[in-house]
Amino acid sequence: MESYEQLSRRVARAIADQIRLKPNTCLGLPTGHTPLLTYKILANWSHGGEEDLDRDAPPIDWSGVLCFALDEYHDVQPKNSFQAFIEEHLFDQTNLPLPNRLNPGQSDDYDELIASCGGLDLTVLGIGGNGHIAFNEPGTALASWTHCTWLAESTRVANQEAFVSLDNVPVTGVTMGLQTIFASRRVILMASGEKKRSIVERAFNGEISADVPASYLQNHGLVDVWTDFGFEKSFAAQSAQE
Repeated sequence: MESYEQLSRRVARAIADQIRLKPNTCLGLPTGHTPLLTYKILANWSHGGEEDLDRDAPPIDWSGVLCFALDEYHDVQPKNSFQAFIEEHLFDQTNLPLPNRLNPGQSDDYDELIASCGGLDLTVLGIGGNGHIAFNEPGTALASWTHCTWLAESTRVANQEAFVSLDNVPVTGVTMGLQTIFASRRVILMASGEKKRSIVERAFNGEISADVPASYLQNHGLVDVWTDFGFEKSFAAQSAQE
């Protein structure tokens, strides 16, 4: 069983490898507590910090990378936006150019923008306690592209820490849709903590249902589910066998 640090390092390694394989790679990136250490590790590697045993690896060069945030709140103070979060914890610690820091709340046609850049090469996801990915809440249609959405109460409760009280948490947001995510060539879903075990097992061992949007990833074809509580699954391997 991996620790949270090992999980974070594993995801960071996958992102770093993708950037080195394709310097102009397009990444879909999440916010939240789960990727925080991943971003800290990437920031360190971007300044030449040691990469496990690969101590001679050059710093990660983000100059050609395009980063697409998964989602954003509506009507939010800039300091509480997801964009501010990822700027602080990752982007500002790298040489990622300002025009390459993209957000669905700042685009009239996010899907067209992604497509015009060649499509997402790697998208990293977390999972909500109700099975949402990005802001695709239960009931979201599989055919959805980037769209505006009402946030589930459980999602707002989970995110209220940054807002002092639940009353201040936005009730709507904009998100990559399920089809936007499905168009990504590879997906990594990372989950941390025993509280996520039941929803992860339901999403990836249970039936595919709009009640658990993450479950649709079972049909993606190139998805890795990595956790720090002993659950791991690759749907690339399963697809190859079918």
